[in-house]
Amino acid sequence: MQETAVPWILKIIPAVAGAILALVLSGDIDKHGRAYISIGVIGKFLSSVIVSLYGGSAFIEHYGLLKMSIMTHGFIMLIFSVLGLLGIGIIYQSIALLKGKPLDEVISEIRSAFVAIWGNSRGTKKKDDQE
Repeated sequence: MQETAVPWILKIIPAVAGAILALVLSGDIDKHGRAYISIGVIGKFLSSVIVSLYGGSAFIEHYGLLKMSIMTHGFIMLIFSVLGLLGIGIIYQSIALLKGKPLDEVISEIRSAFVAIWGNSRGTKKKDDQE
């Protein structure tokens, strides 16, 4: 019986979403929700997707989860994608702290990146957004 590409597409979408979330955590997406493309950002994105696809597939096969639904496989790949680059994000922010960046500035940077991507939860615009 011929296999279709639909299951792989449904597994790649969470891998890409996890890679974008990992770029937010690593600080590569600024407070306005923009990512400046560079070799480093492309490398982090690709490594996150690769960790998601290969690590998630290995996890699924090792623990015998092949009979589970495609959505379960997608969730596992999303988790692997985020956790795969979470280490890089932690290292990036640790280096920023070692170079003298204050902790409250690091926290503010991460928070503003999340707000820029998912919008302000109160529905009001900040002073920076009005300009």
